[in-house]
Amino acid sequence: MGAWIPFTYPFNLTGHPAASIPCGWSKEGLPIGMQIVGRRLDDLTVLQVSQAFEELKPWQDRRPEFN
Repeated sequence: MGAWIPFTYPFNLTGHPAASIPCGWSKEGLPIGMQIVGRRLDDLTVLQVSQAFEELKPWQDRRPEFN
């Protein structure tokens, strides 16, 4: 759990909304995430951008392959 805290607390402290969504795949077939950060208290825009990207790059049916 502690590994992701350095990436979230600045936004929690300042009131900037943020979302992490899948954006692609590594050569090894693992998912890569993209963090979207908005203006202070502008949650709606972050959600709209996240939705727009997910509609352009559908990933829901793909799963990482683990050996």
